[in-house]
Amino acid sequence: MRQTQKPSLKRIVVFLSALVLGLWCMTPMASADLGSGLAYILGGIFEVPRATLAGTFGGFPILGTVFGALSGVLRGAAMVVRGTLELVPVAAKLAPLIPVFL
Repeated sequence: MRQTQKPSLKRIVVFLSALVLGLWCMTPMASADLGSGLAYILGGIFEVPRATLAGTFGGFPILGTVFGALSGVLRGAAMVVRGTLELVPVAAKLAPLIPVFL
């Protein structure tokens, strides 16, 4: 017959510290806004040719190209705006440092 043991204090402390460390590592860093903002801007720039080619090869001969280009322009503009809006907090944080580099 096996007896169940109570969890020792050491196990509880190790578990809680691993939990706190794991949650701390999962918090987003400040540079995440910069990286995702730049990624959206670059993706928005290349969205027009990508959507045009996708419409050309995946749709009707002329209509696919036209609608692919139109959707690429709209989606690309939205991605550039979203990337710019994600860069605004980063720029606000870095604005006081600009006179140092002038």
